[in-house]
Amino acid sequence: MEQKELNLAKNNVSPWTNAIEVSIIALVVLVPIAFYPRCVTVFLPAKEMITELLILIALMFWGFKIVQRGELKFIHEPLNFPILSFIFICILSLIWSNSPMVSLKELPLFLAGPLLYFIITNNVKDDQQINHILTIIIIVGSLFGVYGILQYQGIDFSFWTGNIGRQNVFGLFGNVNYFAEYLIIPLTIAVPLFFVSKNKMKKLLLLIGILAMGGSLILTFTRGSYLGFGISLFFMLFLFVFFKGKSFIKENKNIFIIILVAIIIITLLFVIPNPLNKSGTIIYKIKSRISVSQLIQNSYTIKSRITNWKFTALMIKDNPLLGSGIGTYKYNSLRYQARFLEQGQNRSIYPYVFATKTHNECLQLWAELGIVGLGIFIWLIISYFNYGLKFIKRVKNRYKQGILIGLMGAIVAVLVDGIFGFPLHLPATIVLFWLSIGLTIVLGINESCPNKENIVQKYDNEKGKENSDEKNNQTNEANKDEELETNKTKFFLFKALLYLGIILLSVFICVTVTRPFIARIHWFSGDVETKKKNWNQAISFYERALKWDPYLGPMYYNIGKILQNKEFYNLSQKYLEKAAKYVDHPDLPQDLALVYLKKGLLNKATIKLKQAISYQENKKSMLPLYAELGNTYLKLKKYKPAEIVLKDALKIDPDFINAHYGLAGVYLNQNKIEEALVELEKVIELAPDSLEAKSAQNIMQQIAQDKLKFQPTETDNP
Repeated sequence: MEQKELNLAKNNVSPWTNAIEVSIIALVVLVPIAFYPRCVTVFLPAKEMITELLILIALMFWGFKIVQRGELKFIHEPLNFPILSFIFICILSLIWSNSPMVSLKELPLFLAGPLLYFIITNNVKDDQQINHILTIIIIVGSLFGVYGILQYQGIDFSFWTGNIGRQNVFGLFGNVNYFAEYLIIPLTIAVPLFFVSKNKMKKLLLLIGILAMGGSLILTFTRGSYLGFGISLFFMLFLFVFFKGKSFIKENKNIFIIILVAIIIITLLFVIPNPLNKSGTIIYKIKSRISVSQLIQNSYTIKSRITNWKFTALMIKDNPLLGSGIGTYKYNSLRYQARFLEQGQNRSIYPYVFATKTHNECLQLWAELGIVGLGIFIWLIISYFNYGLKFIKRVKNRYKQGILIGLMGAIVAVLVDGIFGFPLHLPATIVLFWLSIGLTIVLGINESCPNKENIVQKYDNEKGKENSDEKNNQTNEANKDEELETNKTKFFLFKALLYLGIILLSVFICVTVTRPFIARIHWFSGDVETKKKNWNQAISFYERALKWDPYLGPMYYNIGKILQNKEFYNLSQKYLEKAAKYVDHPDLPQDLALVYLKKGLLNKATIKLKQAISYQENKKSMLPLYAELGNTYLKLKKYKPAEIVLKDALKIDPDFINAHYGLAGVYLNQNKIEEALVELEKVIELAPDSLEAKSAQNIMQQIAQDKLKFQPTETDNP
């Protein structure tokens, strides 16, 4: 007799449970499609805000449910302790973070996933809820698959023209990699459901969804996602064969034959020269992305990843145990990259990158939370797979087994993709990752204790319980009736206050997590005015942004830069120094150095000039900064450092006039006349018509007149 795909029984479900389910489905639907074009940037801030708001709303409904039942019932499962430990270490890292406000702003997104896990495991109880959620995930993923294929064909909304991405296939994520890292989850879940489903119509719809998502994934040309999905397929196939044996192969023999033939044909299309794999075709592009020879020839991407990983290793070395604080990687990356590129010949070997993520989830976690945080995360993942594999042994329902294998396969795909990307920092992927973990646990709860739902829900009908208790405790004494009514009134008043407290707290937190998004809308308006050179209007918008988010570092930088251009150096210094607390911009040290020079703060200027030199993308852009630093040392009468700096500039460009001219001044101030004359002659030789050459000639004439007894003074400095 054919087994039912899912048990659809649903008993005594609280309205708050239904509200929580709606919130979870809203997460699955709204987060991937959320964007706002008048925001910096268009996609991620909107998705982050929607994620945080909907999880807060679900928590609020859960709070209402607890108040209604009059009891806090917490499901005890093996993953609870590692996930609580992960939440704990994230919060604790605020204490030792080297930028606490940066960490605090990043914390909500890090906590969103673990909180979603607890919402799911404590409120999603029956198979119908699981079926609803998984169906929506696959439908949304399939629609995005179709949209991605249309984008590749150039069929898209006109307002996306020129958006970010290696190709035009970016869905509603703004970046081809982000889109691919989302697609691998619904695609991985859909594949095993296709094999275990007995309903022919459902099987056909799943096949259409798989082809749409798979086709769109191929067109992203994202190697990390290819690898993640490919390994997850082998993992899921192993689980099917291991737990179902030869019966799985026999049941799907025809499908496997079709797949094998397709693999052979595709392989031949790749290997044998033919019109379909000529230059410019899809097959040619895929082959270029995945072939070893092409990877070696086009090594920039690989070297940039290696650059990321190597300077991340320096971060880890400085804070190996507890890390630098959650979310601080982007605050520290430029400084550590500068340190790495200054070592040996690294600057000539490795490319410069401006990275806010390290493109490796484990390395970034280690850098931010130390070996303790990384160890907790690994413990969590091991506990998850240990739980899932034990559960597969017990499950008898064919369809439920397929769901479990799909959920575990999705986790594998994300973890493998996380070796080369950062899927666990992207809102849509975060939601599906933690949802997959949570649903796996729920399936285990239902399988091990089918009646547990009734146990958890037994307090849902609070009114009936109160009426029953009242009947059992009735007495004929009037004074006891009056006391009972008084207690009942107090109880309902207490519940009303709890409801009100939950609502007020939820509203407060929702407003708090919405503020950064509103700030980015004002940021966008400020950038529009900046492009028009309406400086005062731009500052006005940037100031509004800071009212909504006082820790938005780029706003302080933008205002400081405008004030610097308007020569308001005191105010500019204030804003630029404030910016340095919350953001590390590649141009920030150079801008601060200029302000310090204008204000005569020469010692501070030398510090920032040295930092600005180390932040430069290439050696050529270092030259003017070297010259400025040398002249600043000269003004401070620090002749030896000035000589070293200017000689470093000449190592980059032996014909750099400003360096020769500055060296002449250094030697004159140390009464090294012969060395100074050599440098002055070099200036005249390299640029005979320049102002520096004319000044050099005057100095040489004065030296000749004094019969080489010229005593340099401060005013004689070139």
